[in-house]
Amino acid sequence: MRKNPDLLLILMVVVLYIFGILWQFSASSVDFLKYGEFTSFKRYLIHVAISISALILFIIVPLKTIKKFAKPLFIISLLLLVLVYIPGLSLRSDYRRWIIIGSFSFQPSELFKLALIIYSSYVLSSEYFIWKKWRYLFPLILYSGIGILLIVFEKDLSTGALTYLILLSMLYIGTWNKKHFLVPLSVSLLFPVMVKLNRSWWERIIYTLQPFKYNTDKSYQIAQSLIAIGSGGIFGRGYMMGKQKFDYIPYVSKDFIFSLICEESGFIGGLIIIILILGILIRGYRVSVKAKDPFIKFLSFGITTHIVLQSFVVIGVNIGLLPVTGLPFPFLSYGGTALLINGIEMGLLINTSRGIS
Repeated sequence: MRKNPDLLLILMVVVLYIFGILWQFSASSVDFLKYGEFTSFKRYLIHVAISISALILFIIVPLKTIKKFAKPLFIISLLLLVLVYIPGLSLRSDYRRWIIIGSFSFQPSELFKLALIIYSSYVLSSEYFIWKKWRYLFPLILYSGIGILLIVFEKDLSTGALTYLILLSMLYIGTWNKKHFLVPLSVSLLFPVMVKLNRSWWERIIYTLQPFKYNTDKSYQIAQSLIAIGSGGIFGRGYMMGKQKFDYIPYVSKDFIFSLICEESGFIGGLIIIILILGILIRGYRVSVKAKDPFIKFLSFGITTHIVLQSFVVIGVNIGLLPVTGLPFPFLSYGGTALLINGIEMGLLINTSRGIS
């Protein structure tokens, strides 16, 4: 057993932070040309500083303390999801909701994903569940389902679906009798129906299949992203030399930061990002497989699954394999709440690696 954290995990997350800083600066050059200052980049640096501080803090915090507060954190995250529906407390975009207090904004759905992972780890590792008293599992499924529905009713189907997949994966590895897994799995049959009934979600899928055929905002983003990636070639146009960020790709600093990286650093830059994510996958699941403590086993699995799954969903959107989701790329995209949660998650993952030989 070792007391030192996994240095490879630390190295990989440091490189991701560096990539994020470099290409957020590149994306913010548009602001400089328009307004004469790097306003968004300055805010991003503050977000990064907070994220790194959280990462360091949660490397140090005892995991027993995290386990102790698993249930209260889950309840608080559920209440915050309810608060976004109260007029005057929230700000709404087309597919997201934030809680607004003065100049401070917070996206509860990001916290809920983390709280769900921690609470699921707590329940699945509890002595009651280990002895197969299945009634202790149903509150987790019930309240998680309520949280996911609250997210979906915000019209944020992508975050709801991602949260559901995280829960599903944790239940799968945590249940010995796979018949019990069929209950939450059957809920997935509702997603195609929900997509078909919602015109906006259905249109996103149609436009993804033929982005150059339709002249709409939804197809335009994917088309311009494909142009950016294609024009990057093997080695890219060069750092800061990308053209598609100049109002061709909306939200390039958020949803489509991967396409900007590929345009300016080419296939090589995109491949480095993918290798880093796969590295987190391997090292994170290694912790989960080798951990003797059930809570650490489930926690490391859930965090790794979230970071890797969300990363590849965003990559899939950027290369035109998936419809536009609005999900941020972990550690790379602009977004204060997402960066904070990413920092906490990676801090916890590095923390769990301390006890692995």
